[in-house]
Amino acid sequence: MSTHEKETFLQTYEWVNGWQDLPWAHDEPTLFLAEICQERAPGCALDIGCGAGTDSVYLAERGWQVTSLDFVPMALEYTQQRAAAAGVSIHAVEADITDWEPPQPYDLVLDHGLLHNMDPVRHPAYRDCVLRALADDGEFVLLHWHPLYPGQPNGKVGPNRRSREDIKTFFAPDLQERFFAREEFEDLPEMVGRGMAQAYYRFRRNQAEAHPAELLAQITATLAGRGFDADAAIAAGEQPDVIADGLLKRIVGPGRLGIDHVEPGNAAAALAAWAGRGGLDVARVETLVRLFASEGHGDVCTMNAKCTECAVKFCKRQRYR
Repeated sequence: MSTHEKETFLQTYEWVNGWQDLPWAHDEPTLFLAEICQERAPGCALDIGCGAGTDSVYLAERGWQVTSLDFVPMALEYTQQRAAAAGVSIHAVEADITDWEPPQPYDLVLDHGLLHNMDPVRHPAYRDCVLRALADDGEFVLLHWHPLYPGQPNGKVGPNRRSREDIKTFFAPDLQERFFAREEFEDLPEMVGRGMAQAYYRFRRNQAEAHPAELLAQITATLAGRGFDADAAIAAGEQPDVIADGLLKRIVGPGRLGIDHVEPGNAAAALAAWAGRGGLDVARVETLVRLFASEGHGDVCTMNAKCTECAVKFCKRQRYR
């Protein structure tokens, strides 16, 4: 963070008599952590800006190997004291997330309000570090303030408010929102801008972005399972039926393959851009997707998608089967 930001946080820790006095102190774990602990076995967790240590201790008590990272020594001291009192241990790291190199991938990365207190010029470095730290099948949990109403300004001392769409766009195309929740607070001190909506995100990697060749292999395998040889059809120059642009937008958008985090204005352009990022042949990709959706060929990803006959596990619709 900038010198000004760091000085502000250091002064806050100097003013308080204990972790409970910190403005961002919380007794309960951040939303979504309890569900994650129930759904998956303990692994390695990274608590970015651990602050008062509540989440670090909560995860350590449930068997997670926790790295607690903060640039304020007192934050780490509070976290270690609370961990010792709970009979657990954490690995404390004094560092700035924007110039720290993760030593390993983490199954869970948590940010309880760090990003919304950060100078925007440092956002790209923050984003890069989160992506390097997150394991391929890891979970990223973020707490961030939203405006309570459109156009609401930030308070004099922050935190910065960002809309849900801004947050999703910031992490796209690498991360996809899986769950979202918000809670409104209408009467806060004037210095922080009075009301706000406290938003919680649970992200996972966009597998279509992380493994584009595997996505194409899943499409090809689905077609083969229906007796259609896509590679032979493409080699023979076979052209699929023209499919409606609206259908292609749905396929490329977040509701199905997730190649784009919003339904794109130009689906063909979004598909070509994705293929280019993945080092794939653009023409082959477009033909394969159209074969997949064409009622006269693959007849799978149609307007009324035949999900029970599909082996594309990266598709969002498949998560609900």
